[in-house]
Amino acid sequence: MERRETAGAFALDFDAPGFLDDPYPHYHALREHDPVFLSPWGDWYLSRYADVAGVLTGRSFCRESPKGTNPISKDDRAQTPIDRMLSQWMVFIDPPAHTRVRRLVGHAFTPRLIAAMRPEIEAMADWLLKDALDGADFDLIRDFAYPFPVMVVSRILGVPEEDYEKLRDLSGQLTAALDTGAAAQLATGIDATEALMAYMAELVAECRRRPRDDLLSEIVCGGEAAALSEEALLANCVFLLWAGHETTKNLIGNGVLALARNPQELERLVEEPGLIVSAVDELLRFESPIQKIGRWAAEDVEVGGKAIAKHSYVVSVFGAANRDPARYPEPDRLDVARNDGASLAFGKGTHHCLGYGLAKLEGEIAIARLLAKTARIEVETDRPRWQANTSVRGLESLPLSLRPS
Repeated sequence: MERRETAGAFALDFDAPGFLDDPYPHYHALREHDPVFLSPWGDWYLSRYADVAGVLTGRSFCRESPKGTNPISKDDRAQTPIDRMLSQWMVFIDPPAHTRVRRLVGHAFTPRLIAAMRPEIEAMADWLLKDALDGADFDLIRDFAYPFPVMVVSRILGVPEEDYEKLRDLSGQLTAALDTGAAAQLATGIDATEALMAYMAELVAECRRRPRDDLLSEIVCGGEAAALSEEALLANCVFLLWAGHETTKNLIGNGVLALARNPQELERLVEEPGLIVSAVDELLRFESPIQKIGRWAAEDVEVGGKAIAKHSYVVSVFGAANRDPARYPEPDRLDVARNDGASLAFGKGTHHCLGYGLAKLEGEIAIARLLAKTARIEVETDRPRWQANTSVRGLESLPLSLRPS
């Protein structure tokens, strides 16, 4: 992927020291210097809320590459198994194909069905926290933020419990390979992709032989599944597994770190637990799990007074848009009671995240349960380790010192 953008004295350097620790000063500089920024090799970067929202909802932009390039990195490399799989994920295709896939799985993510899952999700969170808090040390990512959403999405898809850890590891390897040109990570990601597709093929075959009461059986046995190729069906089952835990893991991890770094807001949330809904919305805005995503201009179009040519690649920087002072007063201040409207953390428009309601519910339950069971939360490192990925923002590890309440 692109790593460094320059124009005159200004540079947006994704490899700059400290960028992963705190990208927001860089985003503010980008917005102030040139909010509709053209890189030397022709890619555009948008950092204002209004411009990003316009691209996400406008008909002048599409997700499918007119050039057949990698849907994540835009590289012109020979297509890998990762690229082939990603090119069939619902998040990277346009209507009418996108509509067919979204309709196929959408009925499982209605507000009514998600609300009905609350007791089971709460029980999972409590079970994990009991084990974690009984241990000698506690790493939020390893012991809670990662396994919790894996358990939830695996339960929804009907994945056997004994496979949770294996699929968690494979999904992590896939994430590490996204947004990178590193040969070693790419090779590991290709192996993980092939293993995930093979696993889903076996699970789908078993569902066809013996349908069960789970989402995967509904997808496989539903009449609309016939409209998809077998490869597209398997790819989107992998997407549900991956997306169903990666974003939520980062919501929990990023959110708890932000609260620990803002003790007044943490204490406010502890004293007023009813603020958890607005708090999760604010945490998604403040540390968006998805930091940027690209679109292709489907026609010549103007954005922010700039002429963008057809087939240009346009990157919407969610992390910048969600801290745009023109949209959010004091955007760098965490406010768990903020009520300034939905952020762009889950996208907007046709490709708005299908599972946003489930992810928010999991985030609310996870953070509320953690705060209810602990009297103190302290981060045991001065510099938490962030994933080496500038599109997906999440922690690799977050050791915490907790005192049970």
